[in-house]
Amino acid sequence: MVIDSNNINSSSGAPRNRVDSSAGGAQKTSSSGVDAKPEGAAKPEVSLSSQAQTLNRLESNIQSAGEFDSDRVADIKKAIADGTFEINAEKIADRMLAQDELFR
Repeated sequence: MVIDSNNINSSSGAPRNRVDSSAGGAQKTSSSGVDAKPEGAAKPEVSLSSQAQTLNRLESNIQSAGEFDSDRVADIKKAIADGTFEINAEKIADRMLAQDELFR
């Protein structure tokens, strides 16, 4: 007959935290039987992909851009309504290509 001394004086019947003497007394085992992390254990490292880093930079740029110029928006709306708003397709294409480069 084997007597389990870990459950002595335990009202829940679950094993108490104990020190594992084979590991020099440095590591504890929780009541679920899973080894607890030592206090000096290194935290897991997380690294973001280059695309995630780019998105993070873009988000920061957008947030730091501040408010929009409501007078400029009103002027553009008026020019569109009047038919005097000029679209520079080459400039738009260049900016689209520049943004596309950010995701590579």
